[in-house]
Amino acid sequence: MSTVTGTDEAMHPTGEDRAWSESYYFNFVDPKTGVGMFTRMGFRPGNGWADALHAVYLGGSRVAFTYGRRDIGKDLSAYDGDLKVGNLALACEDPFRRWTVSYEGPAQDIPDGSILMTRAKLRPEGWHTPAHLSMQVDVQALTEPHFAAKGAHGHFEQSLRATGRLAIGGEEIAFDGFGVRDKSWGPRNWSGSSSGSSGAASAGPALSTAATPNPFVFWFSMNFGAGTSLGGSCFRRADGTMLGAGWIQDGEHMDTLEDVRVETTFRPGSILHETVSMVARTGKGREVRIEGRVINMCPTKIPFPGGATFVNEGLARFEMDGREGFGIAESWHNVTE
Repeated sequence: MSTVTGTDEAMHPTGEDRAWSESYYFNFVDPKTGVGMFTRMGFRPGNGWADALHAVYLGGSRVAFTYGRRDIGKDLSAYDGDLKVGNLALACEDPFRRWTVSYEGPAQDIPDGSILMTRAKLRPEGWHTPAHLSMQVDVQALTEPHFAAKGAHGHFEQSLRATGRLAIGGEEIAFDGFGVRDKSWGPRNWSGSSSGSSGAASAGPALSTAATPNPFVFWFSMNFGAGTSLGGSCFRRADGTMLGAGWIQDGEHMDTLEDVRVETTFRPGSILHETVSMVARTGKGREVRIEGRVINMCPTKIPFPGGATFVNEGLARFEMDGREGFGIAESWHNVTE
């Protein structure tokens, strides 16, 4: 394993903000097998713990879900080379070039991931099968990282190719797909709003209901094969529009995405999104139009007093300029209990 010292792959000084978070994120989709993944490992020294969410899309509406925690100290540099939380392990083999994502342990094998929207005590008997998940993902960067911010607080994203194997419930699957990774460091309030990279002020996060979905953040990443990838985030403005910014990598050319506007439709009587329409322009002035449809869903939940933030992670199929791509369409909602 290569050293990460002196690079932004390493942990950063945390400062005094209790909301400090440093996180590593990976996703990919293999359209041939239907297998996809999103993995996030976050360190929150102000809370004294790190957590790891590792979810695997297994085709159709099936999802394998895992979550783990560990206690941590305030000096995050102690965990460089020790990125292990629960049964998930991350290893940087070569900074900004190669990583390994490994999971070995129990998982919930869920026939329909959307059941995670329902409170655990209200889910029907047999809503999941206890299973053992063994998975190793070899991550190879396809591009240089795109930095939205650098320094004491930062964020970058990078497109990747993911290969490997998984075994669950007596089934073994080899996969070969494309995705995006990111890393963030700085104070993070999970239920709050943000101004986003576009700089415009966003509205406070209003509540969502099943009758009136009202997302306050929309994050996306997608790959159109090995040569084209893009990502970014949008935030709800005072007039109700979702506006943001991002990046696009097309071959050897990296450019910004500006004035990104997103519209979504939702399942009837639900805050789970079904379709995505996106319009943006690149820094060089080219218009970008993308249509997407969610083909599998894994809701995740971040509790707060009196309610929760649902981060609904949709594996989606996208179309841009007649090309088919795949990725993650992520919609954030605040709900009350």
